[in-house]
Amino acid sequence: MVRSLGLHRIEARSFWGLAARVNLILLVHNLVRSRVLLRMAGVEL
Repeated sequence: MVRSLGLHRIEARSFWGLAARVNLILLVHNLVRSRVLLRMAGVEL
């Protein structure tokens, strides 16, 4: 998902741009992980 959204490229122009990009990557990772854990627990979305 990170690659499909183009988040694997970190081309920040400022510190805040870098911080925003890292936060976005962490958000996507957590969403994917929670979805996998829910699926493993048998919860349907």
